[in-house]
Formats: sequence, C-alpha cells, structure tokens
Amino acid sequence: MGPQALKLKLAPASWRLLLRSVRLAPTDVLAAGAPAGPVIYACLHRDILPCLMFVRTAKPHLLVSGSEDGDILVRALAGAGFGFVRGATGEGGGRALVEMRRVLAAGGAVGIAVDGPKGPFGEIRDGITHLSRLTGTPVVPLAAEASWALRLRTWDRTVVPLPGSIVRMRVGPATVVGDGAPEDQAARLRATLAAFFDPGGGPS
Repeated sequence: MGPQALKLKLAPASWRLLLRSVRLAPTDVLAAGAPAGPVIYACLHRDILPCLMFVRTAKPHLLVSGSEDGDILVRALAGAGFGFVRGATGEGGGRALVEMRRVLAAGGAVGIAVDGPKGPFGEIRDGITHLSRLTGTPVVPLAAEASWALRLRTWDRTVVPLPGSIVRMRVGPATVVGDGAPEDQAARLRATLAAFFDPGGGPS
C-alpha cells in the first residue's frame, strides 16, 4: 500500500479520534456572532482542523482543492455532514465559485481556507472576496489556539491538536464588503481579514 492509499485509509479514523480526544472550550460566540442567513466561514489553512470541529454543527459546504491532500480531507469527513466543492474560486466565474454561490443562494453556509490552496501562508486569496462581493454574504473569520498541538513543518503551518488538548476559538464579527467599486470592496475585506489573522495579533 502506497503512502497516499495509507493516508486515505487512516483519514476517517483520525477525524473520529480528533473529535473524541480534543475538547473545544465552552463558547457561545459563534451563535451570537453569526448571522441568521447564509454565511461564509473563513480560516487559515493552519487552523482548518479545529475550525472544522467548531463549525461542524452548521454543516457548511467546504471549498476543497482537487489535490491529493484534498482527497484526504474529503475521505476523513465523509459522513460527517459536510458538503464539498472541489476546486478553487477566482475572478471569471469558475465552477467552484458558481457552486458556492448556489449553496449560499439556497441559504446554506460555506467554509474557505483563505490562504489556499498553496499559500503563501497568511496571504488572503481573491476567491473569498469575490464570493462575498458577488453574493452580499457576510464573512465570519475563525482562528484557533490549542493548549497542546503538533505544528507541522508545511507551508501552511498546520496545527494538529493532540489528545487531551483544549481548543479555544477566536471568532471575528460578521463582515460585509460594503459599498464602493469592486476593487475597493475586495481591498477592504482583505484588509479586515488580514488584521484578524495577523500572527502578531492572535493565535499563532
């Protein structure tokens, strides 16, 4: 069995172990801060595992790359209630962007790692700004801090909470792009998200 096949085989059990062995600190901030209608949850790739734990009751559709790493995530979360949109978003109306607009139009939630799929770390990609601007949907940014975690030496600095860890979430206010020219709307949202995710101003 090759490395990728082994990862795919172990992925579902790894997700179940994470849910059983890692505890989210009590918080009602998500319920208080998220809008009642459609919402775009945003995080850095670094925090994707604890953020998935946090939003799983909302059952968002997740934007997942078409890469082998994306295959592992989809396999891990199979049957957990999440939806999946494979690919990437961007200007020009790509298939993934169209699918996520459809989810939001139906009243659902979506989740995007904003510096994906290949980084650089912490750099806000255009996809989320296009999606929010085109749909008028607010963005709720999420960051996580685990009391005990493995930090991978990958471009995204992935945080893997270890068994017994307590994860504290930081949730930003729901943010809309506001008025103005499209480029101004996108720039404001990128600046707001960049300030929230700034490693010097929050969990690292």
